[in-house]
Amino acid sequence: MSKMEVRRIGYIALLVLGLALVIAGAFVVQQRWSGILIGVGAGVLGMSVAQLITQHVMMKNPALQKQQKIGQSDERNIQINNYAKGKAFDLLQILALPFFLILVLADVPLWVVLLAIVLYLADWAIYLWYLNKRMKEM
Repeated sequence: MSKMEVRRIGYIALLVLGLALVIAGAFVVQQRWSGILIGVGAGVLGMSVAQLITQHVMMKNPALQKQQKIGQSDERNIQINNYAKGKAFDLLQILALPFFLILVLADVPLWVVLLAIVLYLADWAIYLWYLNKRMKEM
């Protein structure tokens, strides 16, 4: 079984899961859980349909598939992608602290605020770990 076939089976399974979540959300009595189930189900359903359509188009057009593979492994595109990720990280650092303040002022439960801060610190820890790893390699 090829890699594409395994992925296709996985996307079909996700499609069925997404459909099941949407249907389950329609029958749940509590509105909060109903909205969550429908939202997650619709997201998974949409993603799996998009991936299946993309796979179908790629299988019918080998030239496009080859061009996309080259584009993904092109060093220039990788550098552009890494630059964009770096800018997104910089923006996150600016927006995170006001976000924490808004959480506190909105009287959100303490565990939510602490979870947000832990995620922020984990982001920095991962950044510093990779920075240290790359510095040792160079």
